[in-house]
Amino acid sequence: MRRLWPAALAAFVVSAAVADTQKDANFNVNAGLWSWKQETSVAGIPIRETNTECLDAEKARMTLRALAYDLDESCTVDNVSPAPGGYNFKLICSGDIPGTAQAVLTYTARTMSITARGKARVIGIPTGFSMRADATYLGACPPSSP
Repeated sequence: MRRLWPAALAAFVVSAAVADTQKDANFNVNAGLWSWKQETSVAGIPIRETNTECLDAEKARMTLRALAYDLDESCTVDNVSPAPGGYNFKLICSGDIPGTAQAVLTYTARTMSITARGKARVIGIPTGFSMRADATYLGACPPSSP
């Protein structure tokens, strides 16, 4: 997967409702500083990343579809449905590493977790894919430096 979910994984205190429960879900998240960590495994090879990011009010409005796009511009979501504490959805990617995964987003007021498991193709060979991302709200963003 070419890009990780920088802004999307950095913030997920969900306070708004479902847009189209079949194709997407809208989120209004807390603006502020978020810490996230992600581990992706493709063909058993782990890729780990951590990051902090400050989200302004505009970046704090997002959708599952935008999260998928942040992962890779070829990714989208489908079959979004409410689940206890979050949403179930299908992640579909058609870029450099095409594949599909069943995914679950869960959240509380100060934490967020996304897990996904499915199949991908690496140089044309089918293989397993899994991902887990966790984000934690840290509070207000630090003042900008001049």
